[in-house]
Amino acid sequence: MSKHKTNGKKIRQLSIYIHIPFCKSKCNYCSFYSIPILKSENNLLPKDYADLLKKEIEITIERFALSGSHINSIYFGGGTPSIMQVQFFQNLLWFINKNFLIAKTAEITVEINPESGSFNKLSGLKSLGVNRLSIGAQSFNGNVLKTAGRIHNEKDIYNAANNAKKAGFDNISLDLIIGLPGQTETIFYDDIMQTLALEPRHISAYMLSIEKNTKFYKTCNEKNKKNRLTFISEENTAKYYEILCKLLVENGYIHYEISNFAKNGHESRHNLNYWKRGQYLGLGPSASSFLKTEDGKEIRKTNVPDLDKYANNVLKKPVHKPETDFMEILTEKDKINEEIFLSLRTNLGINAKRLTELVNPDIINSFIEEGLMQIKGNGNIALTLKGMLLSSEIFARIMA
Repeated sequence: MSKHKTNGKKIRQLSIYIHIPFCKSKCNYCSFYSIPILKSENNLLPKDYADLLKKEIEITIERFALSGSHINSIYFGGGTPSIMQVQFFQNLLWFINKNFLIAKTAEITVEINPESGSFNKLSGLKSLGVNRLSIGAQSFNGNVLKTAGRIHNEKDIYNAANNAKKAGFDNISLDLIIGLPGQTETIFYDDIMQTLALEPRHISAYMLSIEKNTKFYKTCNEKNKKNRLTFISEENTAKYYEILCKLLVENGYIHYEISNFAKNGHESRHNLNYWKRGQYLGLGPSASSFLKTEDGKEIRKTNVPDLDKYANNVLKKPVHKPETDFMEILTEKDKINEEIFLSLRTNLGINAKRLTELVNPDIINSFIEEGLMQIKGNGNIALTLKGMLLSSEIFARIMA
């Protein structure tokens, strides 16, 4: 690993998130920033993208004094990271290692779409030191996948998972979505059973949220009733979630965060760093960073969600003002709210004494009486399963 001088200063512990904005097609539920693989006003191609990311790394290192930071996790998300060539990852990981201290035990994750999970690509990633894959299954039902705008099928999921195992990956995560149109209780139960059959070490299951600027949002608000999709009720979505939690826990998974389950020791270290308010550097358009300055300030920064504007910012072209990047210095109230919100997302919860110092104890007691919170054996307060289902309302009441 690279060696860097630290001048006696405490080494910064950092995670890195790299956003890959390219996709073959946009899924109907997706609100993350992504574009068709060849759509760019400046004719930017995936092969050029690594150079932009490397330039951003150089700029950010200088701006926030990040040189020599200790990297504990790297996460390639998107978009569709698996659309990129292996050389892209090789080029970028080499550059990161040149500028930072990548821990020998660092968790390095790449998100994989099933249709692009070939053995050659996955074995190539494994040879570079990638040690964790996140496969976006979402469902195993062909009709549900088609309605969701996914371009893979059930066979592709099995092929990607099997190719990953053959390539030597033993830390594999599968993603599911709860509440997709057409997803009956029977279909969702089958999704869970097929997921369990693949024996992933980690499972993420997100309840469908219909966000603006998605195809589902447009369909949901379609004036022509014939063109409208029928979406699953909140009541049934909650029921599916409860079924999932019960089955996964029965099969040895730890429900360690509202939407995440893992075999012991295989919790996503990258995501845990988010929930523990650890520092992270986000690279690429729409990527967010959380950094602490030497004078104690905490900064949240989000890159502009536009590839061409992002490129202009990084290359400092005068045709575009960099103010389109968002940056804020957190207030003490912001810090407290984040500590509560992020801690309560996890099964560990937050120290009871600490929580009652930050929030009116009467509010916490009412949540406990309503069965939304529980006092754990370690003296922490955490959400119950019912509380996890109503987490947005709980956080809104606490932070009002």
